[in-house]
Amino acid sequence: TTKSLHWFDDGHYTDNVKIGDQKNVLLAEQLHQAMFAKDFKTVGDFLVDTVVFDLEDGSRLKGKAAVIDFVEKNFSQINIKNFKITSIFPTVGDNGHQWVSIWDEADVETPDGKTTKFQWMDAFRFENGKIVYFTGFVKSPK
Repeated sequence: TTKSLHWFDDGHYTDNVKIGDQKNVLLAEQLHQAMFAKDFKTVGDFLVDTVVFDLEDGSRLKGKAAVIDFVEKNFSQINIKNFKITSIFPTVGDNGHQWVSIWDEADVETPDGKTTKFQWMDAFRFENGKIVYFTGFVKSPK
């Protein structure tokens, strides 16, 4: 017998996705460079004042000042080494939302000199060349 599937969600966000603006890929890469260089003023230049970051632990940051404070606290004490983007692509949906999705990895060196490999998946939504929204997750070491 054949059973029909019933989805709990109709996937209402967007129906069609196309390749988005390549300029946003460069902006996402430059944001990473600024974070790794601990250039927190430049990090802020990539964000709108009302930016929202949804983090992997379920917390939400609202506003440029909160995001810059978070980035500064988290990146000022570590060094990122051997950073590698494994996949990156821009998309745009029927609703016009421009996204850049990035899968990347790096060795994170902590103040005690220990290094651990991390993998991330990040999604940035752009409007007019600025980040308005971020969500992502990290694969923690075992």
